Amino acid sequence: MKKIICLFLSFNLAFANLENFNVGTWNLQGSSAATESKWSLSVRQLVSGANPLEILMIQEAGTLPRTATPTGRHVQQGGTPIDEYEWNLGTLSRPDRVFIYYSRVDVGANRVNLAIVSRMQAEEVIVLPPPTPVS
Repeated sequence: MKKIICLFLSFNLAFANLENFNVGTWNLQGSSAATESKWSLSVRQLVSGANPLEILMIQEAGTLPRTATPTGRHVQQGGTPIDEYEWNLGTLSRPDRVFIYYSRVDVGANRVNLAIVSRMQAEEVIVLPPPTPVS
């Protein structure tokens, strides 16, 4: 059964129009565990290149990049585990940090996991139930 993950940025969105945020989706088609090239190339370009996205929802996220560090924040609503990570896209002297909300739903092949990359840290993470029992 699939579940939908919803990242709710309550403080930031409460005072701004949703149209003020660049939001997108991307299918990584299962990133490789041996390298983080899909994360380092595709995701990095989408969130830090020209006209960057502030929120990126990723399907088939595979394994997170090794350079993403857990913040220790763990949410589990309705049986769906979500962990928060911080990923520095810059350098130590010039950090460019994003937050990754990662749900390892594929514990077997570790290929079709879900992730949300956000420029802002979420105040609250909400998991929406599937719309139908067969979803």
